[in-house]
Amino acid sequence: MRKCMIVFSLTLFIGLLGGCALTAPVKEAKSDVTLTTDDQKELQAIFYPPRFPKVAGVILLPDTRCDCRDFGAIPSKLNEEGIAVLAMDFRYKDLISKTKSREEAVSTIQKQNLNSLVDHDLKAALDFMSKQEWVNPERICLVGTSLGARIALVAGAKHKVDGLVLVSLSGDEALPGAKPIKFLLEDYGKHPILFITAENDWGGDFKAAAHNRQYFEWANSPKQLKIWPGAGHGVELIEPQERLEFLIRWLREQL
Repeated sequence: MRKCMIVFSLTLFIGLLGGCALTAPVKEAKSDVTLTTDDQKELQAIFYPPRFPKVAGVILLPDTRCDCRDFGAIPSKLNEEGIAVLAMDFRYKDLISKTKSREEAVSTIQKQNLNSLVDHDLKAALDFMSKQEWVNPERICLVGTSLGARIALVAGAKHKVDGLVLVSLSGDEALPGAKPIKFLLEDYGKHPILFITAENDWGGDFKAAAHNRQYFEWANSPKQLKIWPGAGHGVELIEPQERLEFLIRWLREQL
């Protein structure tokens, strides 16, 4: 009798173990990927794959440095919360890496064709993300910091993405030759949007907070404005734990 119970217990254990193996989520490590744009530029990116099917996807758009690695631990922390993440470079990364100061970097980037970052670079990222089997193509959000926020807004209006997080956006125009920000927000439609800045954000000659209050009034979609106290700009406004948790909550609620 005891022998029969042992055999039955062992069989049950193996059956349960097999069931767990069939239903366990897939866990894959992050991977370096190369995005090839339709004008044949190769961009480096880091992809953090989803752990469950049909999850939301976030594309992280960098600041003037054009370097996805400047997001630090943010991509992995978002991924730990069940979000597929693609952190991408922009095509001017190598050019900007040769500059010796923030002022020189800003001056250099302003002389480039920034619309190519919307028409080619970001399009390649959207194409990549939408083709990932476990990413829901109707739940893709762009998170842009500084320059990345400008690219995100123009692309959001053009490509009709499902969510926007604009960090340290400032000024009346997003990009040279693009529509004014007011009209881009109208074109973006009814998808959710989050504006993030700081009271002493140096963007727009330290007028970023006032500008974001105006953007919030202009937006017609589900919207939220977060102005953190003190100083800061770009990535540093979403990197601290409290601020990253705020971003994660917004993504969960809106996507």
